[in-house]
Formats: sequence, C-alpha cells, structure tokens
Amino acid sequence: MIDTSMRTWLDTIFLAFLAIVVGVVVGYASLIFLWAIHWLYELLLDSSGADLYVQLEETSRLYLFFLPIIGAVLVSLIIKFGLSEQRNHGPADVIHAARLGKGYLSIRDGLVSASASIVSIGSGASVGRYGPVVHLGATLGAWLAQQLKLSQDRRKTLLACGVAGAISASFSAPLAGVVFAHEVVLGRFGSKSVMPIVIASVVATTIAEMYAVSGILFMLPELHVMQTWEYFLFAFVGAIGGGLAVIFMAMLVRSNQLAQRLPVSAVIRALLGGFLLGAIVVIFPQTFGLGEQVIRDALMLELTAGYMLALVLAKLLATSVSFAAGFSGGVFGPALYLGTMMGMVIGLGVHEFSDTVSSPAVYGIAGMGAVISRVIGAPIATILIIFELTGSYSLTTAVMVSVVVGGTVTRDFFNQSYFYHQLRARGIEPDESEARQSLQQMPIRTLMDKAPVVLTADMNLLTARHALIKKNIEVAYVINEQQQLLGQINVLNLLGLNDEHLRMQSVDKFLSEPAVILEENMNILEIFPQLKDFVGVNIPVVADNASKQLVGIIYTSKLAEIYLQTLENAR
Repeated sequence: MIDTSMRTWLDTIFLAFLAIVVGVVVGYASLIFLWAIHWLYELLLDSSGADLYVQLEETSRLYLFFLPIIGAVLVSLIIKFGLSEQRNHGPADVIHAARLGKGYLSIRDGLVSASASIVSIGSGASVGRYGPVVHLGATLGAWLAQQLKLSQDRRKTLLACGVAGAISASFSAPLAGVVFAHEVVLGRFGSKSVMPIVIASVVATTIAEMYAVSGILFMLPELHVMQTWEYFLFAFVGAIGGGLAVIFMAMLVRSNQLAQRLPVSAVIRALLGGFLLGAIVVIFPQTFGLGEQVIRDALMLELTAGYMLALVLAKLLATSVSFAAGFSGGVFGPALYLGTMMGMVIGLGVHEFSDTVSSPAVYGIAGMGAVISRVIGAPIATILIIFELTGSYSLTTAVMVSVVVGGTVTRDFFNQSYFYHQLRARGIEPDESEARQSLQQMPIRTLMDKAPVVLTADMNLLTARHALIKKNIEVAYVINEQQQLLGQINVLNLLGLNDEHLRMQSVDKFLSEPAVILEENMNILEIFPQLKDFVGVNIPVVADNASKQLVGIIYTSKLAEIYLQTLENAR
C-alpha cells in the first residue's frame, strides 16, 4: 500500500511533468504563431520586422487598399465554417472556462481561432497577437488534460499553465505569465497551482530563447525619473490613459453593435469593414497590423507629437473597424500602441516647458501601462509585463502610479476590463462564485416531481381526505378543468371535519393560497430568496404566472441536497 504522503509526492511529480509538457507544446505553438505572421508578411509584402513599415510606404496604395478587404472576407469564411457559435474566441472564453466552466475548451476552436488571427494580422487588421496566443495556449493545456481524463481541478490548472506559457513565450516575460494566469484567468492565487504554472512559464520562455526570438521587445536606453514632482504628471498620464482605454473599449463595443445591426450577411459586413480599413491603412500605413515597430520608433523619439496624436485617432478607428468587420485578434496590442502614443505626446509637451524632466519615453511607458491595465483589468500583471517588455526596473514606480490612478479614476465608466464586458454581454458574471453560477444554470424543471395527489375543484372533502391519508401526505394541490392551480388544502384541516354536511362540500370552498409558487423557467439560485421563511415538504411549480398551470412539485429536501452537493463540488 502507498501511504498518503507518498501518493501526494507522486501526484506532485506527475503534475510537474505535465506542466513541462504543456510548457514545451505551448512554447512551440506560440513560436509557430509568430513565425506564421512573419511568413505571411514576407509573402504578401516581401518584408517583415523592422523593415515592414518602410516597405509599406513604398507599396502600391491600391494593393494596400485591397489587402484588408480580401483578408476580411477570408476571415469571415473561416469563422463561419470553422468556429462554434460563428464568432471569435479569445481570453474571455478562457476566463469563463477557468472560473465558471469545467476547464473545457474546444481544440478545434483554439486552432481555427489562431488561424483566423494569423490571416487577420497578416492582411493588415489592427488587432493584437497576444489574445489569440493566450487562447491557443489555454486550449492546448486544457486539451491535454481532457485526453488524460484528469479531474476538473487539474484541467483548470493545465489550462492556466497554457496561458502562462503563451504569455512567457510571446513576451519573454515568465514572471508576468505566472501572475497573468492567476490574476486574470483564475482570478485567485492558489498554493497548489503556483508550482505547475511557474514550471510551464519557465519552460516556454526557455523554448523561445532557444530560437533567439526572446529578448526585450522595446530596447530603451537607461531611463530614470528625474524629478520627484513628476509623479503628479504620471498620475495625470494615468488618468488620461484610463480615459483613453474607456473610449477605446466603448468604441469597440459600439462599432460592433452597429455592424451587427446592418441587414446584411457576415461576408458583406466583412467587405464593408475591409473597405473602410483599407482606406485608413492607405492614409496611415502605421496602423497596419501589429505596429510594434511604430511603437519602437515613437519611444526612440523618431515621430513628432502631432503625428503621434493623429496615430492615436487613426488607431482607435482602425481597431474599431477591424473588430466590427469580423477580424480575429486581441486587444492588448492596440492598447499597447494607444497608450504609448498618448504618453509620448504628453511627455513631449512637458519637455516644451523644461529640459530637466524625465525623457518623453518614460511618459510613453507610463501611458502604455495605464491603457493596458484598464483594458485587460490586471494591474499587477501589467506592471510586470511593462518591466519585462522594457527591461527597465527604474520605470516601475512611474508605471505603478499611472496604472493605479488610471484604474481608480475610470473604474465607474466601464466594466473592469474588456474581457469582463464580453462575458457580461453573454449573461456571464465572471466574479460570481462557481457554486452560484452552477445553481444559476440549473433550471428547476430538472428537479421537478409529479405531485402524488392532485385534487379537482369539484371533489368533495371526504374523498379528498381519503386520498391524502392513503398517500400519507400533508398537503394536496387543487386544480380546475384547465389544469390551473387554484390553491392547496391541508390534511390536518380535513381530519377535524366531523359534520356530515361539510364532508360532502367541494374542496374549492376550503382552499388556502400556497406560501410559495414557482415557475418552471426559474433557476435554483433565484428561488432561494423566496424560501427564506418557507416551512413545508414541497412547493408547487406552474408553467408561468399567467397560465397558472400546475406542472409538478419540488421537494425542499431535494433542493437542500442539490445546494450542498454544489457547494461540495465547488470546494
């Protein structure tokens, strides 16, 4: 026999091994995703990386105009025929699966969504690459757990391992990967999940480093906060950045709503959106695709303040149009872009008044953090991501101030994050406990029983008493010819009837109103407030309040059993 401590050690070793496997698989998947985007850029534009936007300036305007149109149509067809629910899948689906679901994600949706995102980015859509990679990593982790038929807890842990691995390999940010998986996806820090998530994050980063694609994304000179009073300016950057993030998210929501209201098919919407995006790209090629090199140019002071302000407006419009057209991708990349440009504009403005203040790049990084944090709803992960993106520890305090102020000032103007908005738009409350969510998704019709005795209105009291005594029940419900619930009658009242004349009267003259009446379309969670002061064995259930048709009963003992079982499962 294996004792308990040995079994625990074996389980720990097994989980660590699975985390290594997830880290390797997700690390390579993230690299393949990145390589596919570069390959598509080389195929379509004969350039990628730092030279891409130089090449875009020299590319035919007509070609740039039609490229997003063709891409939009292709993506719409991929989504229509390849994805369940015919919609994009991303981090919001991962959060749902990890917090409120059972840890299941469709491997087909993961692979098809990643493919749609590659085509979207390669054809110029103003979307990010990190959201799709997070979804892909989570899908691969969850799929491995499903194949091994692991428990729900293990499925969610490997899902989070996939998220951490995807962030680590994409950003070269192992710390941020670990924190993001806990803060954003799981919504909590658990002692049992830390070890495997750390392992997966480190392994994925190592895989990226093996192929020389790691390193600091935005290499900057050594930067410092020069004046103490500048922290008031970083707070201002945070407030403006939080406001910009709210505008950004609101524009995404509004543009998508307008697009969905158009009385045309998804393909036609894609054509119209591609047409608008093509026009924007022709005027502002810097809005094409990921825009990482444009961010580098801004931080190295190679763009003017006026042009960066114009790029903020153009990027807002391009990203809104991209998502409205049905392109697939993330919101992190555009948020990175917008925050940097906004912060740089403020930084350059400050430099007009004083040469002794910090570099405008410090303001750019602070703005980057403020917008990202508000969009993804993860202040701690954002601070670590910025640190690992820039490699500058000295900027951390400036970013911390802007992140906290940006979130605090704009907290009441939008959902906690764009992912939360997506979930709540689907009727899902991400912060709700798993137990509450399970009860809310459980209709009471699944727990109904047939009433052991149903009396008709014209039945006499003597017959009713015999029926109740025979079935040994306390309460019976009375209906009319249309099966409508008229009321209830108690056996204790019937036992006291000694008058022969009363015994022969119909039961409808002695009815009382049930203390609680439920409708069959209700869920378990919403009926509990009604049962606060209820005392009884069962509760009548009607089709709805309008018809009052009796369809069954629910025993209070069964409700208690379901409630306790749900709490145990959640625990």
